[in-house]
Amino acid sequence: MDEIDIVHMKSCLELAAKAAGRTSPNPMVGSVVVDASGKVIGTGFHEKAGTPHAEVHALKQAGSAARGGTLYVNLEPCCHHGRTPPCAEAVIASGVSKVIIGMGDPNPKVAGGGIKLLNDAGIETKVGVLEDECRFLNRAFVKRMNTGLPWVCLKLAATLDGKIADRHGSSRWITGAEARAYVHQLRNEYDAVMVGGHTVVKDDPQLNVRDIAGSRDPMRVIIDSELSMDPVSRVCQSTTGGRTIIFCNEESAREKGKSFPADIEIVGVQTSASGLDLKTILLDLAAKDVQSILCEGGSRLAGSLLEAGLVDEVQWLIAPKLITDINSIPAISNANEVPLSKAFNLEQVIVSALGGDILVRGIVALDGR
Repeated sequence: MDEIDIVHMKSCLELAAKAAGRTSPNPMVGSVVVDASGKVIGTGFHEKAGTPHAEVHALKQAGSAARGGTLYVNLEPCCHHGRTPPCAEAVIASGVSKVIIGMGDPNPKVAGGGIKLLNDAGIETKVGVLEDECRFLNRAFVKRMNTGLPWVCLKLAATLDGKIADRHGSSRWITGAEARAYVHQLRNEYDAVMVGGHTVVKDDPQLNVRDIAGSRDPMRVIIDSELSMDPVSRVCQSTTGGRTIIFCNEESAREKGKSFPADIEIVGVQTSASGLDLKTILLDLAAKDVQSILCEGGSRLAGSLLEAGLVDEVQWLIAPKLITDINSIPAISNANEVPLSKAFNLEQVIVSALGGDILVRGIVALDGR
């Protein structure tokens, strides 16, 4: 792999990441154009769904100097009419002679079609530069295209002995200021933040983004089987924050739903012995263009999502504290027996410090256990 291709593809990834949390249901895409001599003459990224794609921005900046040059992009140029015209056509019209692509597009509306259009027009293509990094950046888009489900990241903040609150439910604050600021940055980048109804009852959270310039609030999703939360809780009454959806059983939706503010969406879901059908809920959210979900607990919701095989990523904040009380609340609660041989395994693990706390990040292994 040419070193110069790696350098420019890294630039594409950096550009694409600037729009984290802003492009759903589209992927994050960055593009770089270099002229025939190798000089960078145009850059761009897809800023928001419905606006021009990365290649269009980069080619517009490059102008006529793009002719005979090379375009770099982390995802295959699209070849279908959506909210915007096909990017492949704009690339062909620009006169570039080569296109270097990080990865093919898993969207069946594209899936090699963009590359074929370029090749048919006599443009040389090269696919697979930093492909793993490109897939990781757009892991939520790739998963939704392949499975119809959003990417679920489980975020937990716990003590060294795995507790998220004392026996009275007090959890403020387990982690320090740096870790809490990091969580707000995560919310800023995810399409939705999800919690269980018990968490709303105990903590009365706002589930919005604070103290980040240019931020936007994610959709707020609450899983509350019996619809036991208070209609005047902050998440229901707040004038700041994203759209709020509460999933509960069908009977509670009928009997209690009308007591909630009109702008709160109450969705009744079929239940089984194990509770609400979480996969059905995730499919419903994907249909609402939710591509990525940051689940912030509580312990029962975390356990249920893991048990159902619906968690893709874990971000675990660990505070150097020990509660030791057997009646304090564990980070994850699962009523089923789980032998060590069936423990969930994480891959691509990264450990870092956030102030006095530790962050452990990892991807749930494909085989789960």
